[in-house]
Amino acid sequence: MKKITLLFLLFTAFSYSQTTEQEYNYLTKGYKETVSKGLDLKQGYELQDFYKYSETLYTFDFKLFVNQKTKKNSAILVIANSKMWNNYYYLCIPIGNPDLYQRYQKDLTPWDSMILQSYSTALSQILSISLQP
Repeated sequence: MKKITLLFLLFTAFSYSQTTEQEYNYLTKGYKETVSKGLDLKQGYELQDFYKYSETLYTFDFKLFVNQKTKKNSAILVIANSKMWNNYYYLCIPIGNPDLYQRYQKDLTPWDSMILQSYSTALSQILSISLQP
């Protein structure tokens, strides 16, 4: 799965800016609070729908985190939902930052094989679609 994610990031890197630690922390922790309290999104950014993958047990909603000043995508927010337990997980796929990429990989460590398999399928579909002419 690391290879799929890496290929996806490399393929799309030209329209992105490097993810900062502040952006990463907001997407993995602060965004959940923003939604639960009905607050506005972090100032200076917008979220754009990118891809949604759904199957029997899981849903993955991929959103581009766009810096409004530069008009570049700073990161990718992934909202994962386990339908069986109705748990939500918030991931940040960082761009151009190896240290944050390691944190992203660590964030996936607690996931069991079923959710990882579904997530891998979602990433594979995104890569496949992005390579179509």
